Amino acid sequence: MIIDTHTHLLDTKFDNDRFSVIEKAYLTGIKKFLEVSCDIESWDTAIHFSDTKNMFIALGIHPYNLIKNKPEKKSYDKLHFLARAKKCLAIGEIGLDFHYNRSNEIINNQIECLLKQLNIAHKLNKPVILHCRDAYDDMINIFRKNKIAPLKGVVHCFSGTLKQALELLDFGLYLGIGGKLTYRKEKILKQIVYKIDINKLVVETDCPYLPPKKYVGTRNEPSYITETVKEITRIRKTTITHIEDILTKNALNLFKFY
Repeated sequence: MIIDTHTHLLDTKFDNDRFSVIEKAYLTGIKKFLEVSCDIESWDTAIHFSDTKNMFIALGIHPYNLIKNKPEKKSYDKLHFLARAKKCLAIGEIGLDFHYNRSNEIINNQIECLLKQLNIAHKLNKPVILHCRDAYDDMINIFRKNKIAPLKGVVHCFSGTLKQALELLDFGLYLGIGGKLTYRKEKILKQIVYKIDINKLVVETDCPYLPPKKYVGTRNEPSYITETVKEITRIRKTTITHIEDILTKNALNLFKFY
């Protein structure tokens, strides 16, 4: 059994065959999914989607959503209320993204939103799913400044340095590894997967985004997570069964799937 710890199956790219994709994933050994709903308008839909067998959800406000509007208090109140649902296993994805804009306003809004959602996660005793792009050192400094440790959660689609990876692990976080690991150019990420504690890794697809090398140019799907598992197995020089067992245990420990 393997668990896809980060999907976006409610994306419009799956509108024509969503449940066929899920069935296909079952056949390839993916038995549980964590659907990540990261904009306010989609939370209610995600709650209903969690009625699907073996489908669990995370709710949060993605930093992309702060470019135009700053969330109102009622949005945080709604998140706190909906995230109490039994099948909501995490708050996310939340975080920092300075790839397109590093204005003071954007930086301050994203930091404020991140801290408020970390507080909600703490109150509900739920892990967080962290999005971080061009902001790893910023995020690490924020955690230190606000004395946020230990921190339960995962850095989704990790793409930083080994030093940053080790610093984030020191906070208690896991690293989410996806299809990018299969790309030849991702030498640093391969090094990280080889060197860090295997018990601090979980796998994800981020579907429909970031397909593994074998499927570049197509829509990513949960069933393609097997390509990432194969690459981890190759890097760690062990067996697929051994890696699957560890990754599944890690996902269960972090997110408390049932």
